[in-house]
Amino acid sequence: MNKKQVLSLTGAALATVAGVSVANEDVNADVKTTTGNAQTQQVQSQTADQQAQAKVDSAQANVNSASTAVSDAQSQLNSASAANTAAQGAVSDQQKVVDSAQANVNSASTVVSDAQASESNAQKNADQATPANIQKAQDAIVNQEAQISKDTDAINDANKAVSDAQSTVNAAQKEVNDATTARDNQQKNVDTASDTVKNAQAILDNSDQAKKQAQDALDKANQKVADDTVAVNNKQTDVNNATKAKKNADEALKNANDAQTSAQKNKDAKQAIADEASTALADANAAVKDAQAKVDAINDKLANFNTITLPAGYKEALNAYNVSFSDDNWSKEKSDSLSKQLEAIASKGNKLNTYKHNKEDENKIVDFNNLTQEEAKDLAVYYAALVNQVRNAFGTDKVVVTPSSVKFTLQLIKEGYNEVNWDAFGEHMTDGKNHNFQYLRNYGDNHNTTVLENMYGGLTSWGFGEDGLYKITPNNNQTMDSLKETLYEGLVGYLFDDADSGWGHANTALDLSVGHSMGKEAMAIGFDKYGYSHSEYYRLDNNNNIAADAYQLPDISMIQEELDKVNTVLQSTKADQASKQKANDNAQNALSSANQVLVVAQNDVKDKTAAAQKTNDNLTTAQNNLATLQSQLSADQANQKQAQTTFDSFDADLATKQANLQKATDSLKAEQGRLAIAQADLDNANKALSDANNNLAQKKQVVENDKEALKADNDKLVQLQNNLSALQNAPKLLAAAKEQVATAQNALADAQEAYNVANDKLTSLKQTAAGTATNVSKAQQALAEAKNNETAAKEALNQAQQALTELQQKEALAKQVAEEQAKLVAEKEAKDNGYHIENSQVVDAKGNSVQGWTVKNGQMIDPNNKVIEQAASETINISVNNKGEVKPQVLANTKSNGDVKEQTKKTVAVVSTTTVQTREQYKQQLKSNNQLPQTGNDSNTILSLAGVAMVTMLGLFGIKKREY
Repeated sequence: MNKKQVLSLTGAALATVAGVSVANEDVNADVKTTTGNAQTQQVQSQTADQQAQAKVDSAQANVNSASTAVSDAQSQLNSASAANTAAQGAVSDQQKVVDSAQANVNSASTVVSDAQASESNAQKNADQATPANIQKAQDAIVNQEAQISKDTDAINDANKAVSDAQSTVNAAQKEVNDATTARDNQQKNVDTASDTVKNAQAILDNSDQAKKQAQDALDKANQKVADDTVAVNNKQTDVNNATKAKKNADEALKNANDAQTSAQKNKDAKQAIADEASTALADANAAVKDAQAKVDAINDKLANFNTITLPAGYKEALNAYNVSFSDDNWSKEKSDSLSKQLEAIASKGNKLNTYKHNKEDENKIVDFNNLTQEEAKDLAVYYAALVNQVRNAFGTDKVVVTPSSVKFTLQLIKEGYNEVNWDAFGEHMTDGKNHNFQYLRNYGDNHNTTVLENMYGGLTSWGFGEDGLYKITPNNNQTMDSLKETLYEGLVGYLFDDADSGWGHANTALDLSVGHSMGKEAMAIGFDKYGYSHSEYYRLDNNNNIAADAYQLPDISMIQEELDKVNTVLQSTKADQASKQKANDNAQNALSSANQVLVVAQNDVKDKTAAAQKTNDNLTTAQNNLATLQSQLSADQANQKQAQTTFDSFDADLATKQANLQKATDSLKAEQGRLAIAQADLDNANKALSDANNNLAQKKQVVENDKEALKADNDKLVQLQNNLSALQNAPKLLAAAKEQVATAQNALADAQEAYNVANDKLTSLKQTAAGTATNVSKAQQALAEAKNNETAAKEALNQAQQALTELQQKEALAKQVAEEQAKLVAEKEAKDNGYHIENSQVVDAKGNSVQGWTVKNGQMIDPNNKVIEQAASETINISVNNKGEVKPQVLANTKSNGDVKEQTKKTVAVVSTTTVQTREQYKQQLKSNNQLPQTGNDSNTILSLAGVAMVTMLGLFGIKKREY
């Protein structure tokens, strides 16, 4: 074709990138250029696509990482919350433990306060427990018992007065009853006399009605007398029967009393035998009790026989220490080293040795500052036995205790310490005068001996206050047990806690080492007025007589021998007890039988007495009833007589009737006078009864008052007895009170320690809980930050994915445009070169085979595998109005004369798309949109694709705007 053609883009098949304009000057060149651009765009697109995908992948990785971080943060928060919940729960539980521990401390403090108050009272009681006060308490009890006896006598006297007053009341009551009966009977007489006056008046009036009434009264009186006579006869029979029954009952009672008397005599005889057997048994029981007490006391001695146990290696260590001083190569360092080794071994002795208390000694009250010779001997013998135990282990000479050693010791302490106020330890324990060495040397010289002395703080103790140590003075009144315990503790201290003194006290007690050993020795024990214990050792030789009459020292074998002896006595007394028990059982059984017989006889007497009393009551009742009936008969007979007289009076003359009326009137006045007297007697009797009752009430009140006095005196006696018991047991009670204080203080210390432990644990748990709460807060912050990071990462991913999608869409669109451009170029190439199908291949107008073109299904396929078809030549110019709408223009091929050869109308769909443009690009676009290129004779083929209203393939892909 020679004519220039304008390449037209048809319908919705045209697609391009908005704002891109392509112009081709030469088709072939254009094809090459377009293809090259497409390849370049493809390479660039692949690079951009890879970059966008890399961003998406990176964003996805960030999202995954952020999600993992959120999950981890949530897990950490859950763990932190669980740990915090557990920690807070532990705090709550521990707070309860602390509260309970505090309550225990409070309770223990109260117990300590109570125990200390009891100890204070026990101390006061011990201070007052002097022999004089004990005697005074005993005298007070005797006096109080005498007062109680007086109270009892007073009550007995008052009860007798009450009994007498009750008798007076009973007599007065009888007088009232009799006076009441007399007054009532007299009232009847007055009533009868009044009726007689009325009858006499009626007779005088000669009334028929009165006469008829008199006849009726006489008839009734006659009948009443007849009835009374029958009743009296019948009641007399009852009295006769009751009299006989009473006689029989009295006879039975006499027989029962005789049987009771016999049973009483038998019981009394059996009682005497039983009393004798009971006394014999009581004596046997007392003998057994006494023997058993001796056995128990000796068993107590055996069980509480005090011993000293040496720790393993003690003997060797002490000997090695002592020998070191005689070594030619002696050095202080060596001796100190040996002393430390000895100290390590000796310290075990404090735990191995514990004092055993003795019940008998606990009940012996002793004034340590005024020991008797016997008391000092008891202490010395006890202590020497302990010393000889450990000396035996070392093979040294045993000590003896003699009257002289005891006497010397008491004298030495009195003259060398008490009288000269020689306080060896001092007020503050370390400021004392030490041993009175000069006195000890002089005393030894004066008695041809040498004196060695060990001293111990003994009964005295020191407390620690604001001014340092201060002395706590002991109570003078101690027990033999408390003194022996102090001596025991002193010896344990000498042996096992003497490193500070170079083991001098131990060597003195053991008769070891130069300066501490004198060979044969006597010793004794005492306490000075400060409460310090003194162990005095005296050298024995032919120049002094200290060893004379040495006392026997106790040992366990001697105690066992003594136990065997008292056990023999105990068995003998038990055999005698069994014999006496059997005799007593037989006597008691016989007495029981006699008592049973006596009880039966007494019950029979009681029954017979009741029966006799009942028959007597029945006889009395019958007699009273008979007397009443007889009295009634007499009264009715009198009434009968009066009724007869009254009836007969109707026939008397007028003067007689008048005289009878006067007589009846006088009789009524007389009876009324007697009634007044009877009433006065009754009033007097009632007053006497009232006075008697008042007197009885007073006497009863005296009894009640005396009983209250007796109760008060009995209560006072119990108080005095308790006071005496407290004084007599003062040392024991004080020791118990001190033990209670110690126990309470230990309990308080334990409670306080438990509280401290619980509170420390609570503090630790609170710190842990504070940490877990902080961890929860941090974990919450970390979770919030992780979620924010996740949200940001998701947003970045979304943006990257959107960018990738947009890029992929642009790439697809660009590819489509390139393919369409290539197809247009191929169609132009085919048309321009006359490509057609011959023999199933594509050839040009000259019949030459076209390289790269193929035939498929009768259609030409270009090298890009696109179907190329022949099409009518037409051009569609597209313009865009100022509203952004596409307005197609129809162009037609015309002949030279201007006639329209063919007209084709095409409609292009309006597609709106968004394009990013600069302001200058937009203005240039508007200029281009005003007029699209027209067909002319120009050989150029121009494709103008302009603005946002250009037809694109976006509509084909269904791309939408981004939604929010």
